[in-house]
Amino acid sequence: MTSPWSEGRAASVSPDARSLIATSKLSTSRAQTGSTCDAFASELFGRRGEWSAGSGAVPHDDDSRHQLPPAAASHLMKLLAAKSWTLPEWFAAAAERGYRAPDHLVEDLMAIASTNEMHRENILRLVGPRGQWLAARNPDWEMLIRRTDRSDVWTHGSHPERLQWFTTMRAVNPAAARAELHRTWDFERGEHRAAFIAAFRTGLGNSDEALLEHALDDRLEEVRRHAVQFLWRLPDSAYAARMAARSRAWVRVETKPVRTRLAVNMPGSLDDSARRDGIEEFHYKNKGIRTWWLRMAVTAAPLSLWENMIGSASAAFEIQIEDQWREVMMEAWTNAAVLQHNPQWASALLHREGRKAERRVVSIVPARERLEYILSGQADSYLLGVDGIALFDGLPHPWPLELARRMIIRLEDVADRHAETGTDLGPLSRHSHYSILRSAETHFPFSAVPLLHAAAVGTRDHGWRQAFSTAAANIEHRKTGLRELE
Repeated sequence: MTSPWSEGRAASVSPDARSLIATSKLSTSRAQTGSTCDAFASELFGRRGEWSAGSGAVPHDDDSRHQLPPAAASHLMKLLAAKSWTLPEWFAAAAERGYRAPDHLVEDLMAIASTNEMHRENILRLVGPRGQWLAARNPDWEMLIRRTDRSDVWTHGSHPERLQWFTTMRAVNPAAARAELHRTWDFERGEHRAAFIAAFRTGLGNSDEALLEHALDDRLEEVRRHAVQFLWRLPDSAYAARMAARSRAWVRVETKPVRTRLAVNMPGSLDDSARRDGIEEFHYKNKGIRTWWLRMAVTAAPLSLWENMIGSASAAFEIQIEDQWREVMMEAWTNAAVLQHNPQWASALLHREGRKAERRVVSIVPARERLEYILSGQADSYLLGVDGIALFDGLPHPWPLELARRMIIRLEDVADRHAETGTDLGPLSRHSHYSILRSAETHFPFSAVPLLHAAAVGTRDHGWRQAFSTAAANIEHRKTGLRELE
């Protein structure tokens, strides 16, 4: 039997929403939910956008936010249909102004959220309690439920339901999630323990140390591996202290008449404590077993250890190290900077390696320092390439006008050089700079529009003239979309 949930609503779904949810095959799965869902749908919808008075406890008064203005709501659906890069800015502005989705769009937006992971959480915040009310009544939308007061799910739910609850709780109340898992840990199946502990990535903190330490003794290797990986990220833990002790025993500073250096003296075997902490006795990528032990210990040791031994991150990267051990020490320090999210060590790496610095390291450098690095001209040679992309991660939005000006100057130079080639494609074409142009449209301040128009007028390259004009037009479109929220 075909459910009115799928059939009765199909004709009234907006074209934008229909194009977004067509691939999700929601109609088929909804039709399988049976007569209960049919009765609910018949009761809920008399016509499009009308909440039936007899439909039960529709959360009408639970959301005091104002509904989006009609123009803004229509604009949102178009942005979602186009998968616009400007959606984060739009959602942030809507949240700041305290808007919620119009009643008649809630179901469409929930259907979109079910297939759009990138913007799912923003959509769920926009639809609010009404969306959660719908999700609780549609089995296909179980993954969209974000209520954390459903203790019955943890006690009596299926494993996927419990994992969803636990993951959600880790985001909003890590302590409560950890307490529940600690209570049931010894009764969980091995593969379930592995799934739960993998969710510790969200909300990880020093309070998780005790349970992670307990997991080091788990009989399942996957559980132990997850515990080790998360303990690496806790430089104040007892685990980190043990790794620091091993590092001090294996690596020492030698003061020589000419130059101070690091000397490495590795043991011939591991004790049980080292094996429990995840230092494994096998060759890793043919780098040698003792090299692997050193890498593991230095990666997990707090970076403050080396600051105390050597003086600073910059000094550590400059100190003399035996050729046999230099590469592994540099690699381990880099990994530690990422795992411990240490901005001082990341900054030292950026200034030392420039465009060769790993993207995962560059993004940890404080935004202010990266901005100064760009504006000083140190990144001019690679600013527009793949090596420069990480410099923009997490910069305050919108980007400062001076940053936009410097980028436009670099793009104008590329355009001039491309005009000399007489070709449409190639590494200097606008097509090869798609990501940078989209970032400009997304993050440039509105005051950069005249600069883009001037660049369009000044370039001799037809393709780049179009690219500059398009970027300016899309920034104006951003401006219009945000004004609709006022």
